[in-house]
Amino acid sequence: MPLSLPGKVGLGLVVSYASYTAYIAVQAQLEISKRQRRYEEHKKGLKKADQGDFDQIVDVPNRYETLNVAGRFENPFPEYRSQTILEFLLSRILELFEGKTRGGTPSSEAELRRILPVVKPDLELIWSNHGVLKTGISDIEVDSKDLPPLKDRLTFTWLGQSCSFLQLSGISFLTDPIFEDYLVNKALGPKRITPSPCKLEELPLPNFVLVSHDHPDHLESESVKKLGNKCAWIVPLGVRKYLARKGVSNVIEMAWWDRITLPVEGPDKYEVVCLPSMHWSGRYMLDANSTLWCSFMITKNGKSMFYHAGDTGYTPELFKLIREKLGPVHLSMLPIGQYCPQWHQKPRHICPSEAIEIVKDLQSKKMVGVHWGTFVLSSEPFIEPKHKLEKLAEDMNRSKDIFAPTFGKTFVMDMSKSYESSGEAREVRDGKAVLLD
Repeated sequence: MPLSLPGKVGLGLVVSYASYTAYIAVQAQLEISKRQRRYEEHKKGLKKADQGDFDQIVDVPNRYETLNVAGRFENPFPEYRSQTILEFLLSRILELFEGKTRGGTPSSEAELRRILPVVKPDLELIWSNHGVLKTGISDIEVDSKDLPPLKDRLTFTWLGQSCSFLQLSGISFLTDPIFEDYLVNKALGPKRITPSPCKLEELPLPNFVLVSHDHPDHLESESVKKLGNKCAWIVPLGVRKYLARKGVSNVIEMAWWDRITLPVEGPDKYEVVCLPSMHWSGRYMLDANSTLWCSFMITKNGKSMFYHAGDTGYTPELFKLIREKLGPVHLSMLPIGQYCPQWHQKPRHICPSEAIEIVKDLQSKKMVGVHWGTFVLSSEPFIEPKHKLEKLAEDMNRSKDIFAPTFGKTFVMDMSKSYESSGEAREVRDGKAVLLD
């Protein structure tokens, strides 16, 4: 039976899409194999005595440079498996049914808040830290006997998903901003199950906004509108165009392994390093991978202070390479949710046990697990990532170092400390902030 005209058009579109995605996948694999061969050949060229020394192969030809195939960014990791539009849509449908069988959110708001409490950030402390770019650290008198000196103070507040407000000394960073109650809009949802602990307007204007990728749960349009050009946006390749459409031009665009020095006066040198992650991008499926995705490291005087992983799957050699290039990390913010169903999510998201492996690979002294309990975007129970991470940390005797933070709770670290062993946490500033010793 001959196909009708609409049928022929539909079949043509399917064949074209399948051919295009197959071409992209094949070209990406060819490039991965080429990079791997070049890497292995360089290793063979090392002296035999040095071949087992990872320090000696850090600067070999980089297998994990930014990869672009036919105008699309691709993952240069052997562990990655691309998804099609069909898989994306099918997994969304299956998650609806699987989520029902594994338990949904409590019907009572009071019960939900008992399980997922929300506290107000220590806004007094956050505001008192703020302003070093204008006045210089020596002119800000906010030191307290209960807190590390401002020059050594790291202040961190989780606001949901991968959105956090970070301060290194008096420099303020906002990561992956999302404050609104609905991910897309009120009509389409999905609605947050945990509201933002504060409004964007309650926080100091960040000096820098770090955006790991352009998925709507990591970059919301309302925050872009409110912040505009009043702060500097640090984003991966391609995101500049989206921001430009919103009237934002104060943008620094970076490829993987790019490094920029922040314009901060004073004796200390702060840098942001754009690093690889194993994920994908796009605000709609049709624009998938038209922009880059990344993670970020913030360094102070050459030492790694804060790692923002964005979203990523697990590829062990990458995180070991980051540690070898940049050294151990004081504090890592790693995603621990959205890992089910694993057949679909594993190449793009990590589970709590994989987050622990990254902690080991990075030699991270402290870690906060985020990207859970904010929206229901996958089929694992919404509280499961927290419980799994806490159990793993307890088994390692590192419950004070590795934890899933309370929404809105402000934590303080002393950047001058080595954190070689786990310490006790104690309440400071009227019980609003927690000092991690």
